[in-house]
Amino acid sequence: MGILTGKYLSVGRGPDDARLNLFKGRYAEGESRYNLSNGIIRKATELYVSIAEKHGVHPVSLAIAFVLRHPLVASAVFGATKLWQLEEVLNGCKVHLSPEIVAEIDEVHSAFPNPCP
Repeated sequence: MGILTGKYLSVGRGPDDARLNLFKGRYAEGESRYNLSNGIIRKATELYVSIAEKHGVHPVSLAIAFVLRHPLVASAVFGATKLWQLEEVLNGCKVHLSPEIVAEIDEVHSAFPNPCP
């Protein structure tokens, strides 16, 4: 749904062609699970996006890099509808996560272990 890109944090709640806007009202589970009016979801998202910004990495690339570094993960599932989204996913395959970045991500995860149940 693109929550970790940070695009839905803006006042206008993301671009008109974003999935949550294109399919508004037709995907109740996704809309409730990823609802940024929920303070926990919003805060966790803001913190992950701020980690990415602090380290000069797109939030999508950070998320992909984090998933791929896990020893039990063989692949990452993503949904790119635009070329720039695919490029950020591919960039994530090249991102090296320093112990500092991983510690920051783990800190957010400890505070918000399952923000979108």
